[in-house]
Amino acid sequence: MNTFELRLLDSQNSQTFSRVSRFIGADEEGSFAVLAGHAPLIVLLRLGLARFCDADEQWHYLALPGGVCRFAGNCLSICTVRYFVGDKRDEICQQLSDELARTDSQVHAARLTLSQIEKSLVRRLAELSLHGGV
Repeated sequence: MNTFELRLLDSQNSQTFSRVSRFIGADEEGSFAVLAGHAPLIVLLRLGLARFCDADEQWHYLALPGGVCRFAGNCLSICTVRYFVGDKRDEICQQLSDELARTDSQVHAARLTLSQIEKSLVRRLAELSLHGGV
């Protein structure tokens, strides 16, 4: 059976799977498959679930919030902000969902902090202009 290497890279982790027989992912156009010897390609993966099969015919799931997928030299590389790999589809989907919720919460908190800083600066500038400091 022909196989290829799958390399996963995110901001916290990296993994390599050396004997992958098939990869199934999705971009904005829909689902696609990659087999060993595939022509070179670069695609933008959409948010969701991909899967890959190893040489022992075991399927593994990959949940990610989108990413860049490149196939060249019989190696499929996927770069993303965060990914989760596992054999239980529901578990990794939940992990991705939890991570996205956590990220949304952090972004909301950062925006709130920036808004408070902006209000404080405007208030301070107003005070300075009243006292002839500006």
